[in-house]
Amino acid sequence: MRYFLKLAYQGTNYSGWQRQVNTSNTIQETIEGALSKMLDNQTLIHGCGRTDAGVHATEYFVHVDIESLPSYDIVSRINHMLPDDISISEVITVKPNANAQQDAKWRTYEYDFHLIKTPKLFHTSSYYNYVDLDFDKMNLAIEIIKSTKDFRSLCKHPDVYKNTDCTIKDARINKIEGLERYKFTITANRFLRGMIRYMMARLLDIGDGKLKVDTFKKQLNSKQSFEFPFHKQGHPQGLYLTRIEYPDTIFE
Repeated sequence: MRYFLKLAYQGTNYSGWQRQVNTSNTIQETIEGALSKMLDNQTLIHGCGRTDAGVHATEYFVHVDIESLPSYDIVSRINHMLPDDISISEVITVKPNANAQQDAKWRTYEYDFHLIKTPKLFHTSSYYNYVDLDFDKMNLAIEIIKSTKDFRSLCKHPDVYKNTDCTIKDARINKIEGLERYKFTITANRFLRGMIRYMMARLLDIGDGKLKVDTFKKQLNSKQSFEFPFHKQGHPQGLYLTRIEYPDTIFE
């Protein structure tokens, strides 16, 4: 039978979500190893998307095929076997053709960043040494993002996709209490490789006065990559996958 596993992880110590040829230090392989040992059978999982090295998830889903569930509590057992920075919270029965990646309707990411250096937030929020960001201009740029369809300009490897269109449902920046902390939240039907980290870096460039809002809009419309000095991505540690929305029809 097919099941969804609902899980969360802190990506600081891993080379990203997806299984890789040159390393076994990925979240996917860590979970697959624990599941295979627990079920005494090689067990592969398919995730709802990939996250880069150092990126986190507070809500993530995988689908997995298990012939028959064991009599013991899977959630308790697998969490005992997994490292402390990965946890499984739920096993959900789904229809045989349910796909954690392809059936996702909306994905939400949050990007936490702070402007005062503090070691307490080192692994969970991105520090930027800006004294005074212009959030009015950043919000103007966010409105442009919300009305944009093709995000080729903010994609690390655009040619690997059939198209680079994304539908943005919502995007906003909010202040978090204390220590000049902020959260950028964005919801879309899909995200391209590196898209949010490129987007966040350009928003910070705009807030710092290095990049004009009009120039940002023209570059998105041109569908050409940003070049030096606007070619860098935001730091990975502030990025979280926080919500995946599925249609009710895939669940048993």
